[in-house]
Amino acid sequence: MNEYIFYTAEGHTDAPNDNYEIENCQVIGRAVGFTSDEAKKNLLKENDWIIEADFDPQEFFVKQVLTDEQRNDIKTLVDYLWTDEERYFEESEDKSNHIFSVIKRLNGI
Repeated sequence: MNEYIFYTAEGHTDAPNDNYEIENCQVIGRAVGFTSDEAKKNLLKENDWIIEADFDPQEFFVKQVLTDEQRNDIKTLVDYLWTDEERYFEESEDKSNHIFSVIKRLNGI
């Protein structure tokens, strides 16, 4: 299962200082599902207030959240591949498209 965060530009929020007009997004919630569509259905099913408050689910923005389990899985793969791929990278004549570049970026996750 994947985790997603849903947010919207609908509605408004107020700044603590009333002298400022704030245009920002509001977090609607987080939900899980195999796809973002499935997660949105779960979010709406578990939170009746969203529709009752007149938010339009078609206006939601959605981003997948990297879970701790997914982050640990990526780290495990990076650690496993690091030594061999680093050696192949150093021996390679074309370093521009080498997979080690991707592994290096993922190493920081």
